[in-house]
Amino acid sequence: MTNRKKISPGLVLFMMLMSMTAGAMCLNKVAPIVPVLTESMGLAGAGQAGLLISVFVFSGIFLAIPSGVIIAKLGYYKTGIIALAAILAGSVTGAFDLGYAVMLGSRIVEGVGLILLMTLGPAAVASSFDDRRRGSAMGLLMCFMAFGQIAMFNLAPRIAESGAWENVWWFTAIYAAVFLVAWIVALRNLDVSLTAAAQAKEAPVTEAPEGASAAPAKLFSKDVFLNPGMWLIGITLMVYLIAEQGVISFLPTYLAEVRGMDAATASSIVSIAPLVGIPVGIVVGMISDKMGSRKKPLGVLMLASAVTYALMPTWPTGVFIVLVVLFGIAVMGIVGLCFSAVAELVPSAQGDMAVALLNTFQWVGIFLSSSLVGLLIEAVGWDMAFYLMVPLTVVGAVCTFVTPKLR
Repeated sequence: MTNRKKISPGLVLFMMLMSMTAGAMCLNKVAPIVPVLTESMGLAGAGQAGLLISVFVFSGIFLAIPSGVIIAKLGYYKTGIIALAAILAGSVTGAFDLGYAVMLGSRIVEGVGLILLMTLGPAAVASSFDDRRRGSAMGLLMCFMAFGQIAMFNLAPRIAESGAWENVWWFTAIYAAVFLVAWIVALRNLDVSLTAAAQAKEAPVTEAPEGASAAPAKLFSKDVFLNPGMWLIGITLMVYLIAEQGVISFLPTYLAEVRGMDAATASSIVSIAPLVGIPVGIVVGMISDKMGSRKKPLGVLMLASAVTYALMPTWPTGVFIVLVVLFGIAVMGIVGLCFSAVAELVPSAQGDMAVALLNTFQWVGIFLSSSLVGLLIEAVGWDMAFYLMVPLTVVGAVCTFVTPKLR
């Protein structure tokens, strides 16, 4: 048992990325087929449909921190199995269309799976890669949301049109099942492998594998919660997501209702942003590694994204696709930089809890995004809603530039 085969960093990254994409697809599968769901389920209106989206991430506000404790207690391998099983169970339950209340419950179960993976994945990848490659690896990992968005923007409407909307839920269930089996088979030595990687870097480990005698990290370490750098980067991530997720959620509606585009064309144009984001996330990570800095590229991209929001109300409709590309370049590398910054702000022993704290800011940001931007659109109109994203994002840039200990 002492010569267990070490799992390669590449395999760890692949499995974390594909598993997190399962959760991202579940998060994003409602929005593209809201009209179909509203008619089929007899929903009262946009409020009930919106709750189907927001309830997914709402539980994350409360479970992000406990998820760090769960990983420390159970280990990465068992926690990953639980997470993928939750996504599978939630998808299967939703596919049976047992009513609105049951659907809300199934969305919460799916969300629990992604919440666990969002803490587990970045921590596992950060432990697997050294300083020279961590930024690039984290940049690729954080493309998981782009993969989920692209898949559902393009597949969900077509799957629903060719049969029934329930088939969208069966699709995500099958995907989750495939990677649950792959996880069970391929990652049996995950905890031992990550412990060895941490020891090789001469850093304390976050938790001990089964049978090991290493002392576990202190749970709920107050050092993480009293670390000003963690709060500043957390605020940066939160305000970034309020603006980015809010805008990308409503942009297809804006292009169709205000700019007069065909609805399908508008959705396809918006899907270009996460498509652009896949190479951008990787390149931004590489540039950050080459510069030896997270602070500078993160602050600059926050300012660049503010510029794209300022341009949206007046950008010509005929070439709006150009602005969507610029938007994708500006916003899609930011999440990876935020999570890469954690390794510089806390010791390795506090890594899981630091990622969990950052995830709390992330879920708060995503939950507030569609709710807040929707309220702003109703209260002050489309143009002012876009303009208000500018100062919000600038606040995030300022928080980045003043973060202590961040290179």
